Amino acid sequence: MEDCEIHERDFKEATLPHFLKGISSILSFLVLAVSVGGKDLSESDSKQLKSEIELAQRETLAAEEAASGIVDLIDAGCEKLTAQHGKLSKEQKELQESIKSMHNQLAGLKNQRQRITGQVQTAKVWLKQADQTLRAARAKKREKQTGRDIGIGLSFVIPCIGIPMAVAFEKERMHRKSEVDIASEDLSQLRASITKDEEVLDQLNRQIPEMKKETEKAAQTLSGVKTELLKIKRSGAALGKAQSKLKNCSQYLCTLHGRVSALKAQTQHMYSLGPLIPFIDETCAHIQQQVPGSELLLTGTQVHKVMDSLKCMLPKLKENNLSDKANYM
Repeated sequence: MEDCEIHERDFKEATLPHFLKGISSILSFLVLAVSVGGKDLSESDSKQLKSEIELAQRETLAAEEAASGIVDLIDAGCEKLTAQHGKLSKEQKELQESIKSMHNQLAGLKNQRQRITGQVQTAKVWLKQADQTLRAARAKKREKQTGRDIGIGLSFVIPCIGIPMAVAFEKERMHRKSEVDIASEDLSQLRASITKDEEVLDQLNRQIPEMKKETEKAAQTLSGVKTELLKIKRSGAALGKAQSKLKNCSQYLCTLHGRVSALKAQTQHMYSLGPLIPFIDETCAHIQQQVPGSELLLTGTQVHKVMDSLKCMLPKLKENNLSDKANYM
């Protein structure tokens, strides 16, 4: 059973018994008033009429208070749903922003991985070229080392040839040594750069799946929040409808209690029924008035019987009063 149906059931169960007793007492009051007619009221008649209207006043008050209690519960339920809706709406917004941020981060990580992958591939090409350059530089360095050694050997045999040759090869050898050092340093830097980029790639390859999982988890949570928000929206709409209906019915009971209280006040010093006719008429008219929500009270079999009897008795009371006035004149 939906919450709104439960509230309507509780409302009816709490108010209908008091309402029925209240209008039944009004009917008893009316029956007695018709039997008395337009004559002056005896002490016994007055006491019995007051007793009936006092009972009607107590029961309509009890019905009004019971209705107010149920309406308060519905109001609290509506406030709770409103608070839940606000909380979930905030959570939904935060999740949407978080997912958007994670998508942006994920795209950034993928772009970074693509860029670094390209860097590594380019660096590996350069590494291959640098390795070849180093090999060539080392080979040339060995050639110049050999040429210098030959020049040094010839300097002992043919000084005029060997010494200049040795000096020239030494200069060239030093130049080749510098080339080897530069090529070796370039090679080391490229290797270090590739190692660093590959470490970053490893880290990115771990982060990207984790980020995907977080995004999927957030998306699932968001889906659940959206489902819950839809449920709250539907419950709120149904509860709001019930709230409106029961408030109208509660107001109906409140007005009825006011009518009966006014009638009770008029009976405190009554000597005849004539002055009470307008108050009785207003009270009975209100009982039979149908407003949104009053069907919860006016559809019961016993209530219908009482209302039908009221319809029959009220004209008789008016006729008696008019008849007595005519006879008096």
